[in-house]
Amino acid sequence: MALTTEEVDICNQALGKFGAKRFTFGDVTSTPSVLCLLHYPQTRDALLRSYQWRFAKDRSALSTNGTPEFEWDYQFALPDDFLMMRSIYENRFSEENLRSYALEGNLLLTNENSMQIRYIKKVTDTTEFDPLFTEVLILTLAIKLVIPLTGGGSGGLNMEEKLRKELKILIRDVRALDGQESNTTGQDNLETWNDARYA
Repeated sequence: MALTTEEVDICNQALGKFGAKRFTFGDVTSTPSVLCLLHYPQTRDALLRSYQWRFAKDRSALSTNGTPEFEWDYQFALPDDFLMMRSIYENRFSEENLRSYALEGNLLLTNENSMQIRYIKKVTDTTEFDPLFTEVLILTLAIKLVIPLTGGGSGGLNMEEKLRKELKILIRDVRALDGQESNTTGQDNLETWNDARYA
């Protein structure tokens, strides 16, 4: 599958971080385009899983999907865009009433007859990205691309190290900003939401 115009723009910003040749939309044969097509989807999804980005948060009341072979009483289909569990909803929060579960493939297995979850979803539309997520994605792609496109010489290695330092600073800033914007009394932090400790 070819990259969209917006995805090409992100890849070209990554290439520009170390002065590599850029490519245009529709180019599927040049080395930069082939490498970007290889790395972009996996890098995007890995970054979505690595942090609880607000734009990727979602919730769902799951639907039952058959019966497990053993061990659990019920199984539920996870949403099609599911990437990572955040928490499950508890009507009454207590240590004795935590809803245990297991994730297997695209199913959630449990002994509960209903299940409501909060999760990180797969977001492919770049217009939905947080600007800071886009910056992290650009730098992470640049780190993956710099050695293949510049070679393993000292110049490429030095540039990779520079990019890693830049990414480290950016991630620190993202976490600091997230801490400032966190809603410590809002719905996301009510005790009726059980952390995804069983995932």
